[in-house]
Amino acid sequence: MQLLEPIQKRRAYRAFDKKKVDTEILTRLAQAAHTAPSSANNQPWRIVTVTEEGQLAKMKEVLAGGNYWGKNAPAVSAFVTSPGWSMSIGGRDLAYFELGMAAMAYQLQAVSEGLYVHPIVGFDAQKAKEVLSIPDEAVLEILMIVGYPGDKDILSEKHLQMEEMERERKPLDQILSWDRWSDLLLPKKK
Repeated sequence: MQLLEPIQKRRAYRAFDKKKVDTEILTRLAQAAHTAPSSANNQPWRIVTVTEEGQLAKMKEVLAGGNYWGKNAPAVSAFVTSPGWSMSIGGRDLAYFELGMAAMAYQLQAVSEGLYVHPIVGFDAQKAKEVLSIPDEAVLEILMIVGYPGDKDILSEKHLQMEEMERERKPLDQILSWDRWSDLLLPKKK
């Protein structure tokens, strides 16, 4: 089974259509996230998916200006965790890593459903937590903007170029070494 193709197909596109996404499809995205591995099976991720128009309008108000394109999407999912919801070993809080694995499974399922999904951190997290009634001790880590592919005419020139440009990745030898650390793994100075 080749999983690399859908992984490579996943991109953070911005041109969303306003067409609603069926609840059963959005549920499958959450089911995919739900299958992610976690230490001691803690499953420290929580997902709040917003589709109701009034609540969705409130969520769209918390988006940063650069995420104007997200206001076209018919669904927003908040990914929430807390270090206390999973293991902490040697100063490493695993909840965030585990949330990341769940978020990636969610995105891959979205791709398989023919959806665009774009994780963002450009939003007012405190206001979003208030809109969603998320408790203070929980961390709203990211929002996923979800919907069907739409008209690229809504995008700024910069975002249109980003949407259409070839995907860039560092050479593999800058992120992978064998048997021991290589200084090639150090980020390049800008």
